[in-house]
Formats: sequence, C-alpha cells, structure tokens
Amino acid sequence: MLDKFKDMQQEKLDNMLSEQAVLKQQTEVEQQRLAQLKQFIDDMQTNNQMGNAIGLQNLAGMKHILHGLSQQQAERVTQLQGDQSRQQHACIQQLSFTKGLEGVIAKKAHQIKQKQARQHQNQLDELVAHAAVRRS
Repeated sequence: MLDKFKDMQQEKLDNMLSEQAVLKQQTEVEQQRLAQLKQFIDDMQTNNQMGNAIGLQNLAGMKHILHGLSQQQAERVTQLQGDQSRQQHACIQQLSFTKGLEGVIAKKAHQIKQKQARQHQNQLDELVAHAAVRRS
C-alpha cells in the first residue's frame, strides 16, 4: 500500500517537473520576445528626411505605444519567472517527500527481512533442539 502511495507521489513529481519545463520554455520565449521588441524600439530612429511634423508625431506616438508594450512584456517575463521559481520550490518539496517515502519503504523492507531471518533462525534452533532431545 505504501508502494502505491509512493508511486502516486512519484507520478505527481513527474507531472510537476513537466510543468516546470513548460514554464521554463515559456519564460525563454517571452524573454526572446521582449529582447526583439526592445531591439525594434532601439532600431526605430528618426529619419532625417522626415521633415513634416505629422510624421515625427506619428513616430513619437508609435515609440510611446511600443514602450508600453515593452513594459507589459517585461511584467509578463517577471510573472513567468516567479511562477517558474514557485514551481521549482514545489518540485524540490515533492522530491524530498518522495525520497522520504522511498527511505521509509526501504527501512520497512529491511525490518521485514530481519524479522524473517530471526524467525527462520528460531525455527532452525527449535529443530536442532528437538533433534538433540531425540538423541538423548
């Protein structure tokens, strides 16, 4: 029964580790998007040939909007990093719990083997004692 519980906990750990891998991948993708957005903003330069005020105003408005998007993207990355950190902590706790169960199961199995060995030795001792009584 304890083995089934340990197997369930191991399965839970495996699922948590898979979820952590997904979070890590999402974080990396979002970080790449943020870097691309920042690079795009940095590459937007005022064209010297742009002489009309409306063009310059549109460029400034576009940069303002893109800075807002950049800030939202940075917040998304921060949120995913926090989620990833929390998931990693939960995985560590689950791993500790699962390994603890394995230790309990191993200890119990060792105790059972020792008990069986003592019982077997007692049976042998009784057989030897009965054989000695018969010889007398």
